[in-house]
Amino acid sequence: MKNRFMKALLFISFVGLLSACTGQGAKEKSTSGEGQRQLTAFTVPAEGRIPGAFLTLVDAVKTDSSTVYAAKSVADKDTVGLKIEVINGLNAGIFLDGTVNNERGFHKGGVKISSLGKESDHYVRALAKLYGLTSSGQFSSKTLLPLTFSSNKKNLDLSSKETYSFKLFLANKLGDEAEAFAVLDLYRNLFEITARDSSQYARIISALQD
Repeated sequence: MKNRFMKALLFISFVGLLSACTGQGAKEKSTSGEGQRQLTAFTVPAEGRIPGAFLTLVDAVKTDSSTVYAAKSVADKDTVGLKIEVINGLNAGIFLDGTVNNERGFHKGGVKISSLGKESDHYVRALAKLYGLTSSGQFSSKTLLPLTFSSNKKNLDLSSKETYSFKLFLANKLGDEAEAFAVLDLYRNLFEITARDSSQYARIISALQD
């Protein structure tokens, strides 16, 4: 846990490149009463930086304790996507003075990731290609329950138009947990996943695929 505490400190200054990512042409009808949404491009050039993988939130279904988002984008000519469930009211992981709330900032399955079917198969293939790797081409049949650190100074309110940041620790078959940053932007209706660094690429793909 001490290791995770130090890694969480490194994430406080992380900022997603969401404003640079705009899709062209493809649209998805939202079933949450907000009409059609333009699907973002899966990624944007990030010379000298770790590339992020972007998805547009096209649907949101509230449960008693969470919101389940259908998130999609366009990679080449394929629609790619994930089902993202975020637990509402997650405790802030960062105190107002900037120090880490090590006792209450970590949540098992605070962000859950599961398949939308073929669009998620396309997602894992597109992400592997982005990382210069190969994949099985099949997204995991299981719901992924990463240990989630809430890199925020206030508890989550998923009814707001706020932007929330997370650090995800994903179990995989290659060894130590894969580490990735995630951003949920409820103003722009975007979700982003970015590897901590290039050493995480293979483990992230292992975590996501069957």
